[in-house]
Amino acid sequence: MLPVVTAKQMQAIDQHAIEGFGIPGITLMENAGVGVVCELRKSFSDLSFKKIFIFCGKGNNGGDGFVIARHLFNLGSEVRVLLAGKLSDLKGAAETNANSARNIGVQVDEIDLNNLNRHDHKLRHCDIIIDAVFGTGLNKPVSGFLEKVIDKINQFGSVEKFVVSVDINSGMDSDSGQLMGPYVKSDLTLALAHWKQSHLLHPSAGFMREARLIDIGIPAKACEDQTIQVHLAEERDIKSYFQKRDPNSHKGSYGHALVLAGSKGKGGAAGLTALAVLRAGAGLCTLALPNSSQKAFEVHPMEVMTVPLPETANGTLSLKAKESILDLLKGKSAVAIGPGISTDPETVALTGELLPLIKCPLVLDADALNAISLHKDWLKELPPESVLTPHPKEMSRLTGIPTEEIQKNRIATTSEFSSEHSLTLVLKGSPSLIGLDDGSVVINPTGNAGMATGGSGDVLTGIIAGFIAQGLSASQASIAGTYIHGQAGDHFAENESQTTLIAGDLLRCLPETLKRILP
Repeated sequence: MLPVVTAKQMQAIDQHAIEGFGIPGITLMENAGVGVVCELRKSFSDLSFKKIFIFCGKGNNGGDGFVIARHLFNLGSEVRVLLAGKLSDLKGAAETNANSARNIGVQVDEIDLNNLNRHDHKLRHCDIIIDAVFGTGLNKPVSGFLEKVIDKINQFGSVEKFVVSVDINSGMDSDSGQLMGPYVKSDLTLALAHWKQSHLLHPSAGFMREARLIDIGIPAKACEDQTIQVHLAEERDIKSYFQKRDPNSHKGSYGHALVLAGSKGKGGAAGLTALAVLRAGAGLCTLALPNSSQKAFEVHPMEVMTVPLPETANGTLSLKAKESILDLLKGKSAVAIGPGISTDPETVALTGELLPLIKCPLVLDADALNAISLHKDWLKELPPESVLTPHPKEMSRLTGIPTEEIQKNRIATTSEFSSEHSLTLVLKGSPSLIGLDDGSVVINPTGNAGMATGGSGDVLTGIIAGFIAQGLSASQASIAGTYIHGQAGDHFAENESQTTLIAGDLLRCLPETLKRILP
């Protein structure tokens, strides 16, 4: 998995690379500038005819900009640097690279409030604007003249100019994903060395149309002294969880999951979850649901075994179902509880009586989470290898923290809850986060807005339960399940559209998605 670092951690990693490994800072700056130009060449077939403006600040981010200017100039681009400050203010590697750029013929203009608009005509006719004003160290809103510089970049970036931000969009805090003041909106953001949290978290990530990671030559060992608890999942991580199936195997080799779900009018949630268990590869799935709901499942889905259970007058699971459920638990590899079961008081009471008696891995979603939010002491009754999959509102009910605050502090909330309760937490959203029992957090890179549709979470619950039934740990199943769930959504959106996506499409796309992952 790829580390996702804070600004403070990145500063320490840079320092360790320079002092501990003897890599000069000017070399790292050169590598960063060359890396940016290489990425630009991937986006533009010929840069030699492009008119490019580079806005530089006075720090190392501006130094990167001067390296970029020099290499673009050598490629034949028409390059002009607008320095937000004075050349006499530059120090160290930034000063050296500014002088190098000027020495080979790059035009460098100092800008201030008085002459900021002087270049508007040429900006209007340029092709690319590069933002190298601020790096990752910004920790307060931009104001005054530099706010005007950001406004200028956005003004011309909104009229069909391709805007590139170096490392992080100027004006953004690199750690929180929150927008603290004026910021650059980019077509491409090129993260240097490591991802920062704001490259991946919304709302900040929503103003980067695309983000790519550039290797600038910092050794992996430079990270070893840092306690990095946030990582980005990669496809190779997911692939490592799965083994090729033994030809001499049978349905019992791949686990048997029990799904407790459904109520009057919500049988669809139960069906989606159960089918997702099987599509994820589990050998068997038993769906236990209220008697009146079970009748609809006698024929469809044919692959799912169903068991009718005693129900309340409202068509929800009754306390009388307890003994039948305890019998059904025997020999099960995993249990999923929650989709569509309702918050009927008797069903909530049944959930509370079952939780201490379940010994196999457990996936809790939807109304099972709402039941726990009414009785938070039940969290102590959960078996090892438990997974909770709340959306932000359900997380708010579980923690008592307002949804708005959770959304502002998604990583911290996920880390604290999962470590405090020694479980795996999947906080759904954009992006979904997987919190592990040691407090570490994995960011899921897949998925899209089309998945904001009823039943999507039920499919995720089933996928995770299906993977656990086959022997994956709760953490592996949650990371892989969330990744593959999102990838199925991306597959559909790419071939059809986000707008038309429904939960059943995720099930239909799972085979093709898993084909990419499985050995």
